[in-house]
Amino acid sequence: MKNKINAVQVIARATKCPDFEPDEIFSLMRKLNMNEKGLAILMNVTPATVRLWTSGAVKPCGTAKRIMQIYSACPEVISRISVETE
Repeated sequence: MKNKINAVQVIARATKCPDFEPDEIFSLMRKLNMNEKGLAILMNVTPATVRLWTSGAVKPCGTAKRIMQIYSACPEVISRISVETE
């Protein structure tokens, strides 16, 4: 039987993380069906931080980029995270 490799294992082996330019962040929000506030809650940052990312004024840090890469590759992982949005 072949060993299955899940998305997190594949990403863990990756040496380089995508840069997540503003258009890629917007694409991720669409993929996750989230607005800036939802992504901010999910990423544990302020909505202002997400606005800075989406405007291109600030680039996400390495950890944020890796987390976005995981959400992009394996969006079903979000269903395992309890996120409350108001």
